[in-house]
Amino acid sequence: MRSRIVALVAFVVALAVVGAGALVTRRLAAPASRFAIVTVGAERLRLASAYLRPNGAGAAELVAFFPDFTPAGGFSDVAAATDIDDRFARLVFIGLKPADPALDPAERTARLYQRFLDENSWSHPGGLVARAFVDGSPFEGDELFYVAPEGRDFAARCRRPDPARKTPNTCVAEFRLGDLDVELRFAASLLSQWSALKEGARGLIETAKR
Repeated sequence: MRSRIVALVAFVVALAVVGAGALVTRRLAAPASRFAIVTVGAERLRLASAYLRPNGAGAAELVAFFPDFTPAGGFSDVAAATDIDDRFARLVFIGLKPADPALDPAERTARLYQRFLDENSWSHPGGLVARAFVDGSPFEGDELFYVAPEGRDFAARCRRPDPARKTPNTCVAEFRLGDLDVELRFAASLLSQWSALKEGARGLIETAKR
């Protein structure tokens, strides 16, 4: 049991590596306030404080449970959890940053990833095409799962499965929403539900803008 808890904690740490240098958080009231204003570039989002998770850099990131995207920022008491495996596997980390004018996430597969992908491909549940990155590339050890033909609707880079690795496999995907680039980090076991992942995060952010 102890080894399982250690592995799951490592999993959360792996998911939480999200760049948040452009993310500034200001509490509406005292630290116990139920809501906070999150400012990213020109966007201001009003979110329940329970979504926010300090990242050690004076900023914050959002954490939610899939599939209902309820707040998960306070889910830290591993020892007290009775359904550890299930709850950790449902964590979705949501990184927000101003939109990159140089590259829309929808174009990343065609403009960046394509030249580093192996020619062979296979099908993945959820209607995704899967291809491995070639050895020696900047993305060696990863696999790409995307919606054909060029990943404009969705593309996720995931670590290649390794039986020797104790932590669960993780994926990262990005999409643009208005003036924001949204990064999702999640367990590979959720990959086949990519549409619900994307729409859940989109709905959360759109609601926070109102």
